[in-house]
Amino acid sequence: MKKVLFVCTGNTCRSVLAHYYAAKLASEEKLKLKFFSAGLEATPGIPQPKAVADLLAKEGVKDFKHVPVMLTGKLIKSHDLVLAMTAAHKDEIVRRYPRAAKKTQTLVEYAGFGKDDIADPYGRDDFFYFEIFKLIKSAVKAAFEKLKKK
Repeated sequence: MKKVLFVCTGNTCRSVLAHYYAAKLASEEKLKLKFFSAGLEATPGIPQPKAVADLLAKEGVKDFKHVPVMLTGKLIKSHDLVLAMTAAHKDEIVRRYPRAAKKTQTLVEYAGFGKDDIADPYGRDDFFYFEIFKLIKSAVKAAFEKLKKK
């Protein structure tokens, strides 16, 4: 079973949206893929923005409950692929965990969409979350196609 780790800053928005959306797709397609998410600076007491739960609910993700998780070496080691939300996240992951360099890319890069970052919607209006989630969904779907071939 291939294990994929999504990483952002606080593990409240982008990596969470990618994680739960990817898990939903894998479940629907009965694929042997496992997903998790973490943040470079995650704080467990920070609540998820309402927009995250609302967007996932519209996609059919039920009973959404998430507590931010701090990225650790153990998480990096236990996953086959690490997908960061920005190039700066990717660089920081590799700086902290040099052995992860070969298995770490940005989500957009892995999806084949170029080198763009996925902007942080935290604290922004619902429309911005919606737009960011559209990009995440497209990138996750493209990444999925790649993962299904491996």
